[in-house]
Amino acid sequence: MTTSGPPAPPPEDRGAGATAPRWRIGVLAARVGVSETLLRAWELRYGLLSPTRTDSGYRLYGPEDERRARAMQDARRRGVPAGEAAAGVLAAERSPTGAPGRHPAAYATSESLDARRTRSELEAAMVAYDATSMHAVLDRLLAQVSVEAAITEVLLPFLSGVGDGWAAGDFSVADEHFASDLVRSRLAALSVSSGSRSGPVALLACLPSETHDIGLKAFEVVLLRAGWRTRFLGPRTPLRSLEVAAEVIEPDLVVVTGTTASAFDLTAEDGPVVARLGRLARVALAGHGADAATAARWGAELLHGDPVAAARALVGSARAR
Repeated sequence: MTTSGPPAPPPEDRGAGATAPRWRIGVLAARVGVSETLLRAWELRYGLLSPTRTDSGYRLYGPEDERRARAMQDARRRGVPAGEAAAGVLAAERSPTGAPGRHPAAYATSESLDARRTRSELEAAMVAYDATSMHAVLDRLLAQVSVEAAITEVLLPFLSGVGDGWAAGDFSVADEHFASDLVRSRLAALSVSSGSRSGPVALLACLPSETHDIGLKAFEVVLLRAGWRTRFLGPRTPLRSLEVAAEVIEPDLVVVTGTTASAFDLTAEDGPVVARLGRLARVALAGHGADAATAARWGAELLHGDPVAAARALVGSARAR
């Protein structure tokens, strides 16, 4: 009986006139050790691979694609989310000192960010309903700056501009929904990234009439990155359901948000629920619809500023206690 090592890679293909080996996707998948489907997803969603095409239209992949795919695979094994991993691989390759596969640090400042141009790129991709390009822009953004800077300087202003454009008739409801869903999905992905947390517990909910939850999701992401634990209930949460959740979860803080003042109006039945909620945990109000008078009526604290500023202030006050 004879023994042998790992099987040799499948034979290489070479495109006409090529000086470096080129392979079909099945060969590349075998060399790297991942599925063809996964390679196609990395190519289409993140622009990780750059195949050439034969005269017959077949894609051929080369050593640079293999290098990126292996770096991507290494990052994923370390628990780096796919979008961040791809952005890191591509950014490291562009950097004269970067090592392939090394995920670059996200800077706390945004001096290198052209926020207006980035928002314009997102807008152009939005009106074309081009999810792949929007994801690529966001991948590049998150490789350049911190998550907090990305939220404050690009994501929230972009969505605000889309809303204003819809009101002015420049964008359709479909445009707004497409953009909002994609940004929401990216924030949701950031909120489930790896990392242990042992900080305070925050219960987050939108008021019963409130359908907009992206600001609250951004707020959650910042809290999670500071080590807090969260439970996100999302849009249109009945106050009685919020009370029940607070009884079960026993949070350190309950945050309710609304974009209009009327969202915070309380009925005769709501008053006792809010009072009981205040006895279960600290309650804070957030969103454009909240002000000092409303917070006083609720017996709650008022969180000031945009979601990132409000979350940072909350984290700072908790550390000072």
